[in-house]
Amino acid sequence: MAFHEELKKYRVEILKLSQEEAIRRLHISQTALSFYETGKRQMTIDTLKDFKRAYSIPDDHLMRMVFGDQTGKEYPPLILREQAREADLQRVIEMLQKNTKMLNALVNLSYASEKTQKAFTDLLPHLLKFNEKQ
Repeated sequence: MAFHEELKKYRVEILKLSQEEAIRRLHISQTALSFYETGKRQMTIDTLKDFKRAYSIPDDHLMRMVFGDQTGKEYPPLILREQAREADLQRVIEMLQKNTKMLNALVNLSYASEKTQKAFTDLLPHLLKFNEKQ
């Protein structure tokens, strides 16, 4: 399987990320993501690093994706998904350690009712879109 196909498969089948979620993580346009995933655009080393970080792809699995089945280690999808989840949680923890106001707000929210937590969660995507437009 070609690398661009492996990359799309990783996003869709392993991470279960939509294109919208992926472009937010990568800070690229939907068109650029589509071009990378269809092989219409070649990746630079820096772009490859961005995908590796955004998708939390283990080094040896990335080697297998780039160079084929004969190199690198292939992990079961469940392990890859769990590793990506752990990497995401670690990024959130690091972000909260740097931003005490956000940490305090989330701690307070954790004591709120389930209804309030859901309302806040539903509001977050709108706040993020508003922030992107600024």
